[in-house]
Amino acid sequence: MKKNDKYIVDIIDMGMDGEGIAKVDGQIVFVPYAIMGEKVEILIIKTKSKFAIGKVVNVVDPSPIRIEAQCPYFSKCGGCDIQHIKYTEQLKLKKDSLTNTLKRIGGISHKVQDTISSENQFNYRNKVALPVVYQNGATIIGMYRRSTHNVVEISDCLIQMPFVKVLLEVTNKYITDNNIMGYVEESGKGLLRHIVARCDNNNLLVTLVATSKDLPNLNSYYNELSKHFDNVGLNININNRNTNVIMGSKTIYVAGIKELVITENNITYSVPNDSFLQVNNDIRNKIYNYVLDNIDSSDIIVDLYSGAGVLTSMLSKKANHVYGIEIVEAAVNSANNLIKNNNINNVTNICGDAFVELKKLSTSLNGNYSIVVDPPRKGLGDEVVELLLSTNASKIIYISCNPATLSRDLAGLSNKYNILTITPFDMFPQTKHLETVVCLSRK
Repeated sequence: MKKNDKYIVDIIDMGMDGEGIAKVDGQIVFVPYAIMGEKVEILIIKTKSKFAIGKVVNVVDPSPIRIEAQCPYFSKCGGCDIQHIKYTEQLKLKKDSLTNTLKRIGGISHKVQDTISSENQFNYRNKVALPVVYQNGATIIGMYRRSTHNVVEISDCLIQMPFVKVLLEVTNKYITDNNIMGYVEESGKGLLRHIVARCDNNNLLVTLVATSKDLPNLNSYYNELSKHFDNVGLNININNRNTNVIMGSKTIYVAGIKELVITENNITYSVPNDSFLQVNNDIRNKIYNYVLDNIDSSDIIVDLYSGAGVLTSMLSKKANHVYGIEIVEAAVNSANNLIKNNNINNVTNICGDAFVELKKLSTSLNGNYSIVVDPPRKGLGDEVVELLLSTNASKIIYISCNPATLSRDLAGLSNKYNILTITPFDMFPQTKHLETVVCLSRK
């Protein structure tokens, strides 16, 4: 098999990234945007020793679950993976993918619940990060093409909330009027690198990521945005490093509001533009309520990787006492302000490494307690898993954004904990990604 070879193949399975899987002369071929059960004509675009990647040239025999994608940029930009599949089938696909990943990586065959659907299948994302590049003689704003750093220029994004269309219109005019050059990754030239924005209830926070602070006429840009939103906050973030990381270490306040104020589950909290908040408001709320439904009023809770303390504070409304453990000092400061502003007196926030602080805390806690973990994509890791096994926590609730690391961690935790439920939540409709909540009890 060689690059540019063409074949007509049967799609016999689906991969964990939502792509179709075929075989040619016994060799696996991954085919993005193909669906199991279809017969498609493919062009081989990459070959490796153990697999190849094919591009769909023609769908010879389409699946009954195939639909016309609504977005004109679908399959061009890398934002969505499965927009060509009916939404009800996307939910089934994610459940099946999680089931297979748990079995393949963790040897776990526990029943997976049906995927909890998102109220909004489009227009659900509350935050966007858009690259700004100088490409083919022009500055454009868009999304990265799949598996590349080439940018596809867009005028809207259907999975983002509607604020993005206005943001793009206003920013493109600002760039044109002020002759601003986008970033060139190879040379490091250019002024504007990214636009990072978050919106809630028609209040908008915008951070322009630039190589220097010398962006012109920011007041006019701010005033133009203010015509379309109730409140606007504008910042510049300086990033002149040769890196794929979006944000630099220095942020300069320009004008307007400094954070969004959100009230949820009787907790009011503030969200600056550089902090973490789940992008789908509906699914975020469903996950929080699911976790709350699985704790008791007598519980002492340890919230590991607690971030800015939003879930910690919600847990405090039901639990006896909650300990939040987070390594980022700024996040812990936000968590302390949060409990102060909400008059919460049964939360203790601890700044430090998850392993070190949990080990100290577990020796001092008497009686039963439960642990909630919401780690980054790399998961818990062997060290924290071993520590959890050595505690006498009666219950663990594991919130995961990565089925692969979840499977690995559950394999270890299963030595001393029974899996009660595994529930996927569709935080990211039209994409391959999902969140999962697993409830475990000590054997």
